[in-house]
Amino acid sequence: MGISIRFDAGSSLVIRSFNSSYSNLLSSFEKLSSGLSINRASDSPAALVISEQLRSQIASLNQEIENTSATIGKYETGSSFVGEMRSKLTELRSLAVGAANEGGNSESAQTAYAATADYIVSSYNQILDTAEYNGMKLLNSSNGSLAKVSELEGIDLSSAEAAEESMGVIDAAIEELDSVLVDLAATQKNELEAHRASLEVTVQNLQAADSALRDTDYAQAYSSFIGEMIKFQASAALLTHSHLSANTVLSLLGT
Repeated sequence: MGISIRFDAGSSLVIRSFNSSYSNLLSSFEKLSSGLSINRASDSPAALVISEQLRSQIASLNQEIENTSATIGKYETGSSFVGEMRSKLTELRSLAVGAANEGGNSESAQTAYAATADYIVSSYNQILDTAEYNGMKLLNSSNGSLAKVSELEGIDLSSAEAAEESMGVIDAAIEELDSVLVDLAATQKNELEAHRASLEVTVQNLQAADSALRDTDYAQAYSSFIGEMIKFQASAALLTHSHLSANTVLSLLGT
């Protein structure tokens, strides 16, 4: 038995309802499958523009976070070098105290103190000279460095008197390093890490705003999908039963 469609006003309404339901059904299915409420500009032009602006801000902030993290890495590297040098000074001062024991050291012991001290001083200055990050010196006050640390000079443990004088030089170097270490740590924690944390919170807020614009509300989208499915099935059934009153069925569907 053939199916015929009369091209009267009622049939036209049925066909239009069928096409509209089919289009809305596909749109609802697309939102459910993609997880996005905006899959093309026509879905919501204004929301799409706002979302793109938010994503541009997020991208810029993420790059700034990376830059700040790199700077934090530079400060951590500098602090590590300073900490290593500080350990050298602690060891050197212990040697100086031992070497200053007048009348308690043999000549060979005093010579050993002096030789060990020379080695530590050389190692200290070598660390100072080679301390760098990404090709930039860190502790010599050059462009891009974090601080100015003086070379260690004037250390002599060959006699008790010289060792006593050397302790003053060592103490001054310790004071200088402690000051540098405090400055580096304070800058890293109170400026860089605090700034990065603030940027990360801002990014999270912007991502939440973008998500509210783009992400699918599954409860709403699924309800819409079911509703459009019912309308689509009813419209399809109506097309195959031309003897029914189109206007009556459409009024039941609310279209």
